[in-house]
Amino acid sequence: MGARAVGHVDLRVKRSQAAIRRAVISLLSDTPTQDITVKDVADRALINKKTFYAHYPSVRAVLQEIENDAVSEVSGIVESGDVSTTDGLSQVLSQLKSLASDGATAFGALAHTPARTLLSERLRRELSRRLGGLSSVSTQLSASFSSRVSCAVDFAAGGIVSLLASWLFGERTMSEQELSQTVIQSVRSCLGAVRSMATASAGDAS
Repeated sequence: MGARAVGHVDLRVKRSQAAIRRAVISLLSDTPTQDITVKDVADRALINKKTFYAHYPSVRAVLQEIENDAVSEVSGIVESGDVSTTDGLSQVLSQLKSLASDGATAFGALAHTPARTLLSERLRRELSRRLGGLSSVSTQLSASFSSRVSCAVDFAAGGIVSLLASWLFGERTMSEQELSQTVIQSVRSCLGAVRSMATASAGDAS
C-alpha cells in the first residue's frame, strides 16, 4: 500500500473516531451514561456497529478516551502556569474558563453534559494524588495514620474541585483573583493540617 493510500486510511480512521466521539457527547446530553448503547452511538454517528467495534470495544472506552483528553487539557494548562501565587493561579483559572466554554475541546464538550460529574471525580482524584505527594509525609507514617492523612487530603481535594467546578460552570460568581486566593488558602490549610498531624504522631511515637 502506497504512502497516499496509507494516509487516506489514517484520515478515514480519524474521521470515524471523531464521529463516534461526537455522537457519544451528543447522546450524553439527553441519555444517562449507562443507558447509551453501541447501536445508539452508531446510529448517531451514521456508521454501523461493525465500524464502531473496529475502533472501540465499548461506549465506556470512548467516554474514557474523552475524559483522558479532558484531564490532559486541564493538566497542560495547570502545569504550564504558576499556581503557587495568586496572580499566577488567576491566569490559569482564566485559561480554564476559556477551555470550559470551548465546545471543540474535550473538556469543553463534557462541561456541557451531565458527564462533567464523572470528569470532576477524575480531577478530584488527580488533585488528591498531587496534594498527597506535596505533603511528603504519608510514606513515613503507620498504615492507620497514613489512612487518616489520605482522608484529609481527599476531603480537601473534593472541596477544591467542587469550588472550581461551580465557578467554571457559572454556579458561583467570583473573580479569578478571589477564587485563586481561596484555593491557595485551602491548599495551604490542607498541607498545614497534614504536617501538624504528622508532627503530633511523631511526638506520640517518641
